[in-house]
Amino acid sequence: MLAVLCHGRYELLKAGVHGAALGIAAVCTAYNFAAWVARRQRHSWVNATLYGALVAWEYHHVRHHLDCRVVTIGERTDEQQAA
Repeated sequence: MLAVLCHGRYELLKAGVHGAALGIAAVCTAYNFAAWVARRQRHSWVNATLYGALVAWEYHHVRHHLDCRVVTIGERTDEQQAA
């Protein structure tokens, strides 16, 4: 398995990717909401709602990756060094 896919590794990179998706989704939400306000077209409201849900989803992923315990390879604990 690729190392980047392992839990606890490269978490800041993963958070950055989800953060970029969050930013794009937020811009799309704002654009579609503004389009709905200006033209009152149903598809703009649907798009704004879906992109808004994506913003919440991506925010959840960013928080998950930032709160994740980072795994370091090759670092020994005090118990391992004592043994």
